[in-house]
Amino acid sequence: MDAFFGLLSFLLIIALIIGLIKPRIILRWDNKPTRLKVFGYWVLAFVLIGIIGVATTSDADIAQANIESATSKIESKNYEDAISILNSIKEDNKLYTQARQLIVKVDSLKSISDEEEKIAKEEAERLKAEEDKIRQKEQLERELKSLSDGVDFSTYRGSIDNLQMELVLFSTWADIIRKAENSADKEVISLAKKLKSKVSRIQTKQFPILRKEYAKVVADKMWESDINVYSSGSGHTRINFTGGLFAANKNKKDFQEQLHEILTMFRFSQSRYRWYKGQDEYTYYKIESPKDSELVDFSN
Repeated sequence: MDAFFGLLSFLLIIALIIGLIKPRIILRWDNKPTRLKVFGYWVLAFVLIGIIGVATTSDADIAQANIESATSKIESKNYEDAISILNSIKEDNKLYTQARQLIVKVDSLKSISDEEEKIAKEEAERLKAEEDKIRQKEQLERELKSLSDGVDFSTYRGSIDNLQMELVLFSTWADIIRKAENSADKEVISLAKKLKSKVSRIQTKQFPILRKEYAKVVADKMWESDINVYSSGSGHTRINFTGGLFAANKNKKDFQEQLHEILTMFRFSQSRYRWYKGQDEYTYYKIESPKDSELVDFSN
């Protein structure tokens, strides 16, 4: 039947070609044959043949086509589509048994494929974890060596931006340490502990210097506004502001609110305000800052 419809379609194409050249040869019954009419009849005939072809296709032919299509899907490992196609073959079809056998085969292949994919995924994750561990160890060892060789902190002076870059360096070390502390590898954890100890000691030494330098930089900036700034206390934990601006309590409060975040970053414990140098009492604000030895965390 397929061969017959194929031949008929071929003859229609030949007729179309002839009709487009000489319409009268094809449309003998028409008094005014035109190429447009030839094309119109050809489209109509082609549609009718398609409808007849579908109507005359037997369930067996459809099932056979589905079997062939499913087999192709199996070969390309598209198992879900293959099963869907095979399930469309009804129980009363003579190819139903063959379809069921293929479904069993597909289920088996799919199970094997899923297991292989699972094994491959687990192996990839294992290799990645191993690579991450090696990179983590190398990074920790590099940082420990750089600290042992000595870090030149003099480059982080002279401006607030430079001072903050030193804090960023502390934060970077802290991030490396925290990630390593969550490792399952004992050697990585041990290296993280060593790095944490070194970084804590460095911070304890550097934060007082940072606070003193911060007060100096701010003092230079505020000199033009007639505001005197200096740090005081053990470890330069207090920062002091003196100027006529601070005669009003509202100005003190607003000024403190603007500086609170950065003062906390540099771990000042107190900020103090007065409006002239001879004034005995300060208005002061307590700042809840971490200890200098605690790792820097900018994630919050």
